[in-house]
Amino acid sequence: MSPLLLPAPVSISSWYDTLMQLLTALLALLGLTAATPVPRQSGLLGVLDWALKKKLTFNGDGEFKVVSFSDMHFGERYGDGTWASWGPEQDTNTTIVHSIVLDQEQPDYVVFNGDLVTGENVFAFNATGYLDQMYGPTVQRGIPFSSTHGNHDNANNITHLEEIEYEVAHYGELSYTRADVGPRPYGCGNYWVPVFASEEDWAPAVVMWFFDSRAFTSGSGDGPGPVPDAANYYWIDEKTVPQYIEGQSALMKAIWGSLPPSLVFVHIPFEKSDDLWSLPTMGDHDDDPDPASQGFLNNTYTGLDVPSFQAILNLSDGKNKVLAVTSGHDHGDSWCARSFNSSGLALCFDGHSGYGGYVTPHSEVRNGRVFNLKLSDLTASDGPKVETWNSYENRTTNDYVVLGPDFMKEYL
Repeated sequence: MSPLLLPAPVSISSWYDTLMQLLTALLALLGLTAATPVPRQSGLLGVLDWALKKKLTFNGDGEFKVVSFSDMHFGERYGDGTWASWGPEQDTNTTIVHSIVLDQEQPDYVVFNGDLVTGENVFAFNATGYLDQMYGPTVQRGIPFSSTHGNHDNANNITHLEEIEYEVAHYGELSYTRADVGPRPYGCGNYWVPVFASEEDWAPAVVMWFFDSRAFTSGSGDGPGPVPDAANYYWIDEKTVPQYIEGQSALMKAIWGSLPPSLVFVHIPFEKSDDLWSLPTMGDHDDDPDPASQGFLNNTYTGLDVPSFQAILNLSDGKNKVLAVTSGHDHGDSWCARSFNSSGLALCFDGHSGYGGYVTPHSEVRNGRVFNLKLSDLTASDGPKVETWNSYENRTTNDYVVLGPDFMKEYL
């Protein structure tokens, strides 16, 4: 007699998720989407309570536009430490840059990609107040946003954690910034944010990842100070973040069935960018990233950025699903490139979005980098792709490229 074949046991959680998918589909057919429940997605830290936070979705044309600003450097003063009109004027000019670019591009999301303030110049009593100026144009337009943090955001009177806590406390309705993992208070701004094709979807069309490149700038408005031992680094934390990426991406595959395409933002560029700087690509090439890139300490390459780079590379899922890794830090760089040296990942630079910080010959006209995501491009048969360009304060755009399978494939 043949043994009785029983179906494999199914967990209650699996039954719940299946039921919720069927219910979601039924409600969509009936046109009842406003209160559609989302299946439980245990352990996925980027899946928030959409009753409290707006669920990010593509628009009716199937597009989602992101503007990335880098190196605003609010709160600067003269090098001799005296207050003067120069600093406030530059802060005002930076808000004008943001306003012009936002009105020109009409983005769905804004990324502040590090060096929000010049931390060594700010005093403890007003350090976070400069963030209000920086967020102002974005908040006034009601645009959702989030931040990464750079080396100048860590100083004696300000840390990454303080900036994150201030942003979340004061702008929690629009801010999606979190501190999921990483050393506190200097390197904890590591998190991801999903963007869905529509309100009804429970698996996102694209995921935006944000990483904290840490580092510390000595000195403050109260006088010079040493770099703390716990902050003497220049790369994504190699002890916690790679495991975080691997753990979250494994859950994504298990719950959603596959990894969505990704956009990655981190202030300090990876060492791999050193190998791409001289390639003939559109955009400014005023700053050779070496040695101001991840993994360097005292101008010596440590190799400690490799674990995070490899974990990000694995997000490609064997199908080139990482659309771009975008950095600031080098004010005179506003290009995108890839080659075999970057394992095929497209590495991009934002240019210079603020009137604070140093200026190079080609970065005098400030800009933001735009990513225009289209559902049709993300699901293309030959692999996902994304449009990107630079948008300038003089109301021009330039350096348009499409990142995807065909981008610089002659260098692979």
